[in-house]
Amino acid sequence: MPAFPAYTGEHTVGSIDVEIPAADLPSPSFTPEDAPSTIAFRVFYPCQTSLAHPRPVRWIPQPQRQLVAAFAKFLGANHRVAELIA
Repeated sequence: MPAFPAYTGEHTVGSIDVEIPAADLPSPSFTPEDAPSTIAFRVFYPCQTSLAHPRPVRWIPQPQRQLVAAFAKFLGANHRVAELIA
């Protein structure tokens, strides 16, 4: 499986996944009916690590407790188990 070469730069590397509607892009040719409705890609960029003020990456939006409990309930956990998980 192809992979990126080992990274040797001075900065850490950040990435973000982006998905946009294909209809928002100009097309120089006819679009087939079975074409995907969105285009997904990943952008890599250099970033600087701040040791003075480390900031954690928050993947779960705030308020986290209520969101995690809601996902647990969605997956079938009862109210008490969902609150315990959260």
